[in-house]
Amino acid sequence: MNLNFQINSLLKKFESGNKFKIYKELEKIFNKNKNNNLLRYNLAVIQQKLNLNTEAKSNYNYLIKIEKNLKAMINLYNIYFLEGKYFKALNLINNILQIQQIENIHKDKAFACLKLNNIQESKEICSHFLTKNNKDTVCLNILGQCYFAEGNFNKAIKIFNDILKDDSRNLSALNSLGRIYHEKRDPKKAEKFFLDALKIDELSFYVTNNIAGFYREEGKSNKAIDYYKKAISLNPNNSYIYNNLSKTYFDLNMHDDAKDNSFKALKLKPNDGDVQKTLSFIYLKDHDYENGWNYFDGRLSLNDFIIKNKNIEKLNKKLFTKKVISKSKSKFLIVREQGVGDEILYGSMYGDLLKNIENITIECDPRLLNLFKRSFPEYSNRFAELGSISGKEYELEKIDYVLYAGSLGKYYRKRLSDFINKPYISVDEENYKRTQNKLLKYKNKYNIGISWKSFNNRYASDKSLHLNDFKDIFKLPNCNIFNLQYGDVGDEINIFNNKKNYLLNINDLDLYNDFEGIASLLKSLDIFITVSNSTAHLAGSLGVKTLLIKPDNYALFHYWNQKNNKTPWYNSVELIEKQSFLKGFINLENYLNL
Repeated sequence: MNLNFQINSLLKKFESGNKFKIYKELEKIFNKNKNNNLLRYNLAVIQQKLNLNTEAKSNYNYLIKIEKNLKAMINLYNIYFLEGKYFKALNLINNILQIQQIENIHKDKAFACLKLNNIQESKEICSHFLTKNNKDTVCLNILGQCYFAEGNFNKAIKIFNDILKDDSRNLSALNSLGRIYHEKRDPKKAEKFFLDALKIDELSFYVTNNIAGFYREEGKSNKAIDYYKKAISLNPNNSYIYNNLSKTYFDLNMHDDAKDNSFKALKLKPNDGDVQKTLSFIYLKDHDYENGWNYFDGRLSLNDFIIKNKNIEKLNKKLFTKKVISKSKSKFLIVREQGVGDEILYGSMYGDLLKNIENITIECDPRLLNLFKRSFPEYSNRFAELGSISGKEYELEKIDYVLYAGSLGKYYRKRLSDFINKPYISVDEENYKRTQNKLLKYKNKYNIGISWKSFNNRYASDKSLHLNDFKDIFKLPNCNIFNLQYGDVGDEINIFNNKKNYLLNINDLDLYNDFEGIASLLKSLDIFITVSNSTAHLAGSLGVKTLLIKPDNYALFHYWNQKNNKTPWYNSVELIEKQSFLKGFINLENYLNL
């Protein structure tokens, strides 16, 4: 039989028959005709349709290398989009545009820029095409998402509503409006738009997955599970959905079901960083630290991690991956994690590391530099400002190995008994005395600090509360209540204090930059009551008695996600459920021994 006829016959059958069976037949033919690049391309397209993306990528890369196959490049970057690998997608898109100027590729570049937070470039590309056609729904959708990403909800809503005036069945606009209203904490409108999108295309696994995520974050876990299972039935080879289902079971403390779905996801995508991160959180909560840390490094490949670490490509070339870290003559660089809170958390392992490795430099946020130097006086010369080595090629060349601070857990926190049970950060005594003197004018017996917001995180709003949620604390007798909330909260405090509350501020204390002053104030408190933010970590590292109001499960990170009300990271921190706090079930007088 003619080879082309045989191939075309199978391709026609693929659309209507047993897809996997047809694929296997085509694969057999390909194994006998590996030099046939058209056959290789068709095989890759089918692999992509079956979500066999590892195999598809291999074939597309071969075709790109051998003949710079433009279609293969386009299909490959679409796989990268699906996997959330937007840097790789953008690089391919730029390569295509050097070969040929294609309008749709430019629009995909706008989408990649949006996902990489290059909002201005994305908006410029969209605006260029919208001057030619102001009804271009692709560009309007991307532009709306740009405004959404900037927090300009009103502009975004207007754009999506304008799209729906011309095309009431536009799935992307409906889905985006659902996401925006969910972000605005308007669940009724959010649910309406998600359900409207599903009415238009009930077989869209993308929309089904999104409404499942909405129900998960609304605390309707059973509905979320039902929709995730439906999404899996629509797209059974999609690891992303299995991973989301795993997270939902994890929220419900159904760890066996969670792990089962995580492993299904890993089978489909063995190197998926988000799946590995989910598994790590499950094991870490079970205090199975060896397994937990082994999967934890999956975070290094996540887009969110990559965006926040500018020099990641250069650093990863020197990444230390050995299972044992010993007294080595090699020169190590420790790079901080994404935020100050995580940096303080993982800094609790620096003492173990400094005793173990002789030639080491630890980069840190400039605001923490003096705190770390003072807290590890024997090794004060080992600390350097963030970027002083990682951001300079000639300095980085002198380094043999790089480790991210969070990866230290697999070497120094292998079991529960490895965690330290004492504070490790020391305050400056002179600064502490000055703070004590400032507090002398406040005559009440007890000093309480509060903090109610988290910033700069995907789940920041989910971790945050309103100042008014703390009103019962101001009814406690004989107490001074001090503000430890950084950020733009002045108006909120003024409105709150006008209701005859008295939240006190320490003059000249910069609650965002002055970690020395913040540390001194924290050490002067009888108790600190806070949500999950960087100040909570600083309090824990200082040994300050702290009540931490946990976020809802879906926004909970491994250090606070424990089986009981204690975390092994900070002995002085007690964890309390958000709903218990909001409903007044916590007797604060008992904590102060009033």
